Amino acid sequence: MSAQRKEDSAWVRIATGLSPAALQAFCQDAERLLRINSMYEFQEWRPEGEGRFFMRVLNLSNGRTIETLLRVEPRPDGARIVYETGLKTATEFRVEPPPGGHGETRTGGSAVLVVTDDYSETPEAERQTRADEIDKSLVWWGHDLHRYLRHWARWSSFGPWRWYMRRIWQPMKPKARRITFMLIAVTIFELVVGALAVLVFAFGWE
Repeated sequence: MSAQRKEDSAWVRIATGLSPAALQAFCQDAERLLRINSMYEFQEWRPEGEGRFFMRVLNLSNGRTIETLLRVEPRPDGARIVYETGLKTATEFRVEPPPGGHGETRTGGSAVLVVTDDYSETPEAERQTRADEIDKSLVWWGHDLHRYLRHWARWSSFGPWRWYMRRIWQPMKPKARRITFMLIAVTIFELVVGALAVLVFAFGWE
């Protein structure tokens, strides 16, 4: 993953492990894309008509609350989320084919996702005055998307995993996700240790 910034925008490039078509389909779910960001603690999300939503989130990267209507614009190569209020104009998700091919498999040359935070409709003087409102979560978001998409490429064909990620994991706050992960890791460790103890007792291993 790589990150870049210029005066009115910042972006990250993410290797995904998905074909361009699969990644394009993934980008049509704006709520999922936003909730994957571990710096966003969602307080409210509701539909406001076709392609329009209201969200209120605490941005843990700068301590500011984002409260805005937003519009989701599907694109031939991804999607664009346009914010009606706030310093940030939009976030664009653009799917790029892998270098040297179309990348229609889930291994090898996979598609690249470029995520761009656009501030271009806010004058530079205003951006400087309101610098504390700049969203600093993009790099974290890029890492979160990279990890999620790699898991999606591997496990999305497994129905129970998809159900868990959409119905249980996605609505969780970031802190709850971390606690759940630790509990699962501890449980697996205890099961492995328990199984080894049973084998030692059963077969008399020393």
